[in-house]
Amino acid sequence: MSSRKVLPTKINLISFRNQLKLIRVIKRLLENKREVLLIYLRTYVNEYEKIYNEVNKELSVVYESFMKAVVDEGISSIEMIANSQSSSMELKSFTKVIFGVKIPITEISEDAIPAKPFSEVETSPHLSEAYEEMRKTMVKVIKLVELESTIRSLVSELRRTQRLINAIDTSILPFYNNSVKYIRSILNDRSREEFVRLKVTRRILQRRRTSGV
Repeated sequence: MSSRKVLPTKINLISFRNQLKLIRVIKRLLENKREVLLIYLRTYVNEYEKIYNEVNKELSVVYESFMKAVVDEGISSIEMIANSQSSSMELKSFTKVIFGVKIPITEISEDAIPAKPFSEVETSPHLSEAYEEMRKTMVKVIKLVELESTIRSLVSELRRTQRLINAIDTSILPFYNNSVKYIRSILNDRSREEFVRLKVTRRILQRRRTSGV
């Protein structure tokens, strides 16, 4: 919207000045929100990287033990044991809110993961080792999924906040600043014109009094 379409009145000047102050306050709040979101984002990213590296190392151990178990037992026996296991686990999930952002929270305890359906006497000890390591690692894997979802939500909100700040900087603030300048300029011109008119009128009246007209 062009500031030239604004009606140049004193009421509008006061109104636009007040709105300009409010917009600047909103921008400052959005900038504060952006900084807080960045702090949270860095915290969650650091935690994600830490757990991700731990999971990578632990899964490497799981994979190595599993491959040794396959050599000992044969792939058919391993598949039969795997198919005997439950295909689902019970998780607890809820959300918390950070600066208007819904953050998923997922909880799983090691007790929720089924115990191994075999004994070390019946099968390769490497299979037991792989199962126990995977049992412990699964908790961290679920945590990684939660952290990834959290980071995505924070990034999305951060982008939305930045878009709002950009809109204020590139569109809203220029419009109100230009409108205030335009109205002030028109009112000042009118004031000068009125001053000149009054001055001319006074001179005419003085001449008339002097000439006795």
